[in-house]
Amino acid sequence: MRTWLIILTLTFGLVKATLAQPYPSSPIRLIVPFSAGGSADAIARPMAEQLSKVLQQPIVVDNRPGGLTVIGADRVAKSPSDGYTLFLMPGTHVLTPYLVKSVPFNPITDFTPVALVGTQAFVLSANSEQPYKNMDEMLKYAKANPGDVSLGVSEVNSLVIASMLQSLSGINFIVANFKGAGPLTSDLLGNQISLTLTTPTIMPHVTSGKVRALAVSSRDRLAFLPDTPTMAEIFTGSNVDVQTWYGVAGPADMPKDVVQKLHDALSKVLSTPDMKKRMRDIAIEIPSDTGPDALARQMNNYKDRMAPLLQAAGIKPQ
Repeated sequence: MRTWLIILTLTFGLVKATLAQPYPSSPIRLIVPFSAGGSADAIARPMAEQLSKVLQQPIVVDNRPGGLTVIGADRVAKSPSDGYTLFLMPGTHVLTPYLVKSVPFNPITDFTPVALVGTQAFVLSANSEQPYKNMDEMLKYAKANPGDVSLGVSEVNSLVIASMLQSLSGINFIVANFKGAGPLTSDLLGNQISLTLTTPTIMPHVTSGKVRALAVSSRDRLAFLPDTPTMAEIFTGSNVDVQTWYGVAGPADMPKDVVQKLHDALSKVLSTPDMKKRMRDIAIEIPSDTGPDALARQMNNYKDRMAPLLQAAGIKPQ
């Protein structure tokens, strides 16, 4: 009996010690629902590196591509809600029920918002050899030359913007859907396509003069393209504002103190000069409010705003 009491006492002591360990006490996994080497990785890896220094624990970036982000997101949704599995959430995550026929989770209620990392607008660009130098000239040229202006897109948001552009301008562009931004940019540089809608990762080619930025999809002009008008300016009253965004989330029902500790650490990372520069280099704008409530609002507002636009663009679950 005495032996059993000793064992029970030791076991209770170990359990109590484990429970008393401050968070985090072991490595944290950050799931990225895209292949390694993409723009999401350009956010995740430096952020994880700096976050590990703040939290004093390794942050392991785990790329889980496939299923329009469903595979990676499902892994997170089914993980314990202890703060040791996090998700680099892209804006398209909340749209998965409108894009994929079978989604094994609720993209909003099965996740805990932790931090809003940044937003990224889209740029309508043209090869500099095209006979137009700005948006007004492009629209006039396209109307005067039906079927001569092609427009390349590579993902859902850009397809939606292309649909809006056609509706607002009354012009039927030849819309070509590419499998990635790489081939799309390559064809633009080769002048094999007239226009592209991409994230501002096109900026090095704008700076070099090979590409002209004609318009941006955000509500406000971009700091690094101050002379490029917004589509909302060009099409008065249209209120065009389509941007992608990234956040950090975890499984549903994460403890509030864990969420707060993670957000505080992420906020500290995002405010460092190095991270600000890295984000600026890939044209990500860090919002003034990065809190869990800000991400929750972004998730819901984005879904509500984009759902009818997806329908109008004729995009259906595949």
